[in-house]
Amino acid sequence: MGSAAGVISAIAANLLAWVIMSINDYEFVMLNGFSITLSAFFANLIGAVIFRFLRKRSSRAVIYYAILSLLMAVLMSLNTSANPMEPNIETVANPLHYAVAILSLVLIPFLMNRK
Repeated sequence: MGSAAGVISAIAANLLAWVIMSINDYEFVMLNGFSITLSAFFANLIGAVIFRFLRKRSSRAVIYYAILSLLMAVLMSLNTSANPMEPNIETVANPLHYAVAILSLVLIPFLMNRK
């Protein structure tokens, strides 16, 4: 289930990055389709493991997972803004953090509770 959410998130994040970079006429060496795909995919794989752990231990796993996902997005965005790898990279990277987090907190509980 984490793989399915990861593929969907990776596609959505790459599309969002392309739109933001096209509008602002940005190009980044560190932020490319490969790095976005790997980050989104593995974030969802790890998220699925965490959600499974939470689901076994709590009846409020979805709430805890949502809080954790959004907290991680905030922390990653703060880190990107404080330590930018390239000029203006936070303009693209920060929305991607939130997009992947929101997709993860919607898709993983939905897919894992479905089976």
